[in-house]
Amino acid sequence: QQDQPFHKQWYQRRVRARRQVPTIEQQDQPFHKQLLKALPFAVENSTYLTPNGDIIYPEMHMKDLGVMLSADGTFSRHITDISKRASIMAGWIFSAFRSRSPEIVLTLYKSLVRPILEYCCLVWSPAKIGEIQILESVQRCLTRKIIGLQGLDYWQRLEKLGLMSLQRRRDRYSLIYCWKMYHKLVPANVEMSFYYNPRLGVRLHQPKYRYWADQKRASQLKYSFSQRVPELWNKLPPEVTNCVTLNSFKAALGSFLARYHDRPQTRGYPSVLYEISAASRKAPEEC
Repeated sequence: QQDQPFHKQWYQRRVRARRQVPTIEQQDQPFHKQLLKALPFAVENSTYLTPNGDIIYPEMHMKDLGVMLSADGTFSRHITDISKRASIMAGWIFSAFRSRSPEIVLTLYKSLVRPILEYCCLVWSPAKIGEIQILESVQRCLTRKIIGLQGLDYWQRLEKLGLMSLQRRRDRYSLIYCWKMYHKLVPANVEMSFYYNPRLGVRLHQPKYRYWADQKRASQLKYSFSQRVPELWNKLPPEVTNCVTLNSFKAALGSFLARYHDRPQTRGYPSVLYEISAASRKAPEEC
């Protein structure tokens, strides 16, 4: 509560610095007033003004550093937009290049298409099955057109091409960022704390969230970075979490993930935690 005025001032400065296309209702207003917009994260009846008396207009969607933010706290609009942009780029690749060889298609895909689908994914990583399928469909459609792979299903094509599903790549990015947080290579600005266990290695304490909150807000918090990443991290063995260099951690993490087939259920594409948890529940003789 004490920091609210500070955050409000900071956000208003960010909003005033924006340059967005004005709506029809705002075209008759002075240009400097057209730039004042804010996301209404809650139902409010009050009107926010700048020190000069200019109105800050509410907007349901706003882009910040390349990520589309919505007033309801979700990233559904952003996921839909980047999937459309990636599909358009993939279509341009197949219209501009005649070759369908794996070398050429994968080079163009990794350079032009996949960065669109993975930019800043630590912030907006989806948990809904429908949103995961929307992103995965771009890579699935693209690999289907590669020569020699037409008779294989999606998961066989990934194994043949040496690719990961986009969901597994997002989980891998989260674990790598978590390792950087532990070694203080990046800011640790989330409520997560590390501790060392002599038997299990480096573990991550998962912060608690309020289960009594409304279902929509509770679901958003449950699948946020501070809640989903500790579950993934604590499933890693000590030989992975105890790595002291980034390259050794990536190599150990890749070897660990290679033990599990990147073939989630047909209905959706669960995270790495799904298969790892399923394997950990098996009987000793089955393992």
